[in-house]
Amino acid sequence: MIKLLELLKEMSANATNIAPQGVIFLQPNKKVLVGDNHHDPVELSEDLFDTILKIGRSYGYYGEGIGIEHNPGVISSKIYKALVNTKSTYKGSWDKRIEIPEKEKYVYIATLFSNPTENKRIPTLMGKVEKGDIIFDLLSRTFDDYTEPGLGLGANDLKKFLEEMSEQGIDFIKLSKQPATKENLQNFVDKGEKLMWPKVGWEKYPNKAGKLVRRETEIRDKWIIKNSPPGVYFIGSGHLIDISKMTGKKIIGGEKIGDGSSAIKK
Repeated sequence: MIKLLELLKEMSANATNIAPQGVIFLQPNKKVLVGDNHHDPVELSEDLFDTILKIGRSYGYYGEGIGIEHNPGVISSKIYKALVNTKSTYKGSWDKRIEIPEKEKYVYIATLFSNPTENKRIPTLMGKVEKGDIIFDLLSRTFDDYTEPGLGLGANDLKKFLEEMSEQGIDFIKLSKQPATKENLQNFVDKGEKLMWPKVGWEKYPNKAGKLVRRETEIRDKWIIKNSPPGVYFIGSGHLIDISKMTGKKIIGGEKIGDGSSAIKK
């Protein structure tokens, strides 16, 4: 039994190309995308770990969304701790570097429904509720709390987005007219998240809400493919499927892409 355990341990240590949430090398030894699901630690085999660490030490590393410090999955990972311990340069969120087309800014409202648990969406918004608020009032006043700050969005943008995502008997305009209570807001966000990220076939974006979020993620995917400088990029693992299709680059590992989605787990 002891010998078997030692053999299994040796086999595990010698394993290569292990990355359950996926890895894509956009430029060999210069630019790499490391998939994560925002709450589970990133797992990497030693060969990938060493290569990614070397890239990070040479070119720095980037977080996603509101910043790597808000991503418990990444910051609990060995690769992140190694980057910090080797004094690799953290260059902030890569999302902050994207120039968003004016006509497409409203689709960034989709981030309201993306990883709401991990981003503490409900408690953050409930902290901004004013007396007499309905959900629409709250959301039209707090864009910077749930989308990319500084987009200059207004009530008309929110109305347009909610109208375009409504389907399957779910009228988000009607729902947004409910009082801004914790229960109502949670129900509102849950319904949107489940339409964007259904349990089956989420990667095909089958619903209107999914098609809106795909427009948002496509802006981000195109930037990271064409305009991002060399470095290590921590990125929601679902992006890797689309980026692989767009570039023809192979996903290393990736067998758990989608398994950690908070929407799919509900």
